[in-house]
Amino acid sequence: MKLEFSITPILILSSLLISCNGQIKSDNKATTVTNSPEPNIISVPENGFSSGLLDNKGNIWFTSNGGGVFFFDGTAFTNYTKEDVLSSNQVFSIIEDNKNNLWFGTQNGLTSYNGTRFELIPLPFQDTTSAWLDKVYPVINPNAAHALAVDQDDNIWIGTAGGGAYRYDGKYFKSFLSNIGRKQEDSLYHNWIPFIREDKEGHLWFASMTHGGVHRFDGEKFTQFLTKDGLSDNQVRTIYCDKSGNIWIGFNGNRNSGLTVYDGKTFKTYSEADGLCNKRIRAIYEDKSGNIWLGASLGKLCIFDGQNFSEFISNGLTYSDILFILNDSEDNVWFGGKNGIWKFDGRTAIKMTQDNS
Repeated sequence: MKLEFSITPILILSSLLISCNGQIKSDNKATTVTNSPEPNIISVPENGFSSGLLDNKGNIWFTSNGGGVFFFDGTAFTNYTKEDVLSSNQVFSIIEDNKNNLWFGTQNGLTSYNGTRFELIPLPFQDTTSAWLDKVYPVINPNAAHALAVDQDDNIWIGTAGGGAYRYDGKYFKSFLSNIGRKQEDSLYHNWIPFIREDKEGHLWFASMTHGGVHRFDGEKFTQFLTKDGLSDNQVRTIYCDKSGNIWIGFNGNRNSGLTVYDGKTFKTYSEADGLCNKRIRAIYEDKSGNIWLGASLGKLCIFDGQNFSEFISNGLTYSDILFILNDSEDNVWFGGKNGIWKFDGRTAIKMTQDNS
């Protein structure tokens, strides 16, 4: 049975009604990367890359776990960092809104970019002082923006690392899904939302890593899906909507999790017994031929053709720890993560990064 409930936005005192008054604006400053003899090759940041985006002009943006943001115009990379404009060099996510503004989710909240100027926008502050958090679960930080999405009304939705979700209308934040999932040892929920995805009908899907399963928001109410409804696990990492409207769900790899797909009526799970390459799924992508690409943490890049799973091999190599997959305007497939970025042109995977020596 699905759990449904209407939205009741929580305005947590006046601290959750935060306007733009405290935002910091900065003019566009950046560094063109020159650490390689080839202008289209960059060094991998210490902790690799986290996500990517094709913008409306055909440029590609890459976020990194400590090296800021990298912009690729087809010829050269440009690097934006905290020293220039960002809230933090640890950047988890990126989206483009309906007005072509870019939004970056960072360890210290949001950064927006209108093509000329950056704005630093902190999330409503939540105190994380807790011996349990510091020792057992240090990844939890409700002031960090781990996931981003934009709805049809151009609101920005933010998934936090322990504070549920926010909807931001450009002036105020509203809180949702904060008390979802399993209470932790300190008797608080700390709902961590690592991914938000819009489906073909404009509904938003929210992943929860703290045993909250998946929530679908139709503009009026949230509907929750758990293992009792058909998920293979309640710790969800990523969500993808394919061209047919099917929802693909990747999990953290615990217990009996696998790759779960929802066709709007029923759930089906592919397990390692079905040939699934790895159940720690971090990235899902459908190519122009309808193949489903799967990136995995501590596992190899895998392709599902609808019948069989197989490791992706190019140049005699396999590719591990892939955290994002996307296409460019010429239908090349780009993928990357901890170990770098590659572009696959349909014949061979071209490495766009170099290892630090």
